[in-house]
Amino acid sequence: MTAGDQQGSERVADRELTGDQRKAERSAAIALAVTVVAGVGLFVVYFTGGQTQIEGILFAIALGGLGVALGIWANRLLDAREVVEERHELTSGPEGRQAFGEALAEEVGPVLGRRSLLLKLLAGAGGALGLALLLPVLSLGPAPGRSLKVTPWARGKRVVDENGKPVTLQTVPQNGFLTVFPEGHEGAADAQALLIHVRQGSLKLPPDRLAAVPEGTHVAYSKICTHAGCPVGLYRAESQSLICPCHQSQFDVADGARPFFGPAARPLPQLPLGVDNEGVLVAQGDFYEPVGPAFWDRNRGK
Repeated sequence: MTAGDQQGSERVADRELTGDQRKAERSAAIALAVTVVAGVGLFVVYFTGGQTQIEGILFAIALGGLGVALGIWANRLLDAREVVEERHELTSGPEGRQAFGEALAEEVGPVLGRRSLLLKLLAGAGGALGLALLLPVLSLGPAPGRSLKVTPWARGKRVVDENGKPVTLQTVPQNGFLTVFPEGHEGAADAQALLIHVRQGSLKLPPDRLAAVPEGTHVAYSKICTHAGCPVGLYRAESQSLICPCHQSQFDVADGARPFFGPAARPLPQLPLGVDNEGVLVAQGDFYEPVGPAFWDRNRGK
């Protein structure tokens, strides 16, 4: 825009406001100031301990103040009229650019045409609300990292029941089962496993997996269903199958707890076991695969 264009814009922008416009300007300024104060207050409340009710009230006030200010600005500070312009050749010279600058400045009105307090308050209100919108992201907490892929089971951890009593080969009768945990983590939801005493020679596991089954009869699988995370607590000894009562997924214990019925699509992870010098069952490591539903981590096991 040339110097002549700028002068034309300034002439229109410098027009005096009417009494009604000055009153509207003050009202809009107050509403924007309320938005700024409420937005900053919301941020302060959040970082000083947080209070859900107060945060909600401040957020509503901030949005309400911005809405009121924009409403006053649009209805009382902008010139709203219909303008008809005859079609002309699509070129513009200095006079055309000057006319355009004057028309634009006149259209937006005297308040927007000059760098007034309202523009600064509008920027401040937008910034305050921007800070408020960051709070939900900050409330997500730290990333889970590998916490969903590991459990308290580790090499050498003794196998105990829910009361912390060590489990031996004689603890579980044939065709029986027991919920077990790593010693020191009794009741840990992600570590719970089903120890099953199956018939000799009934397991159809690869050699490396079968080596982690003491006597070839005591096999352990995660108790957390790989469909929706429910506890798999039913065992049919005749068919050597585990059943999840939530959605009726069934797993073949002899074939690595592979699902053969229901919505589960992933086998129950096996827990490698051994026996220490005292005859107590011990873990040889964590579960072979991450426990829990597949949707927790679609890349798990890869």
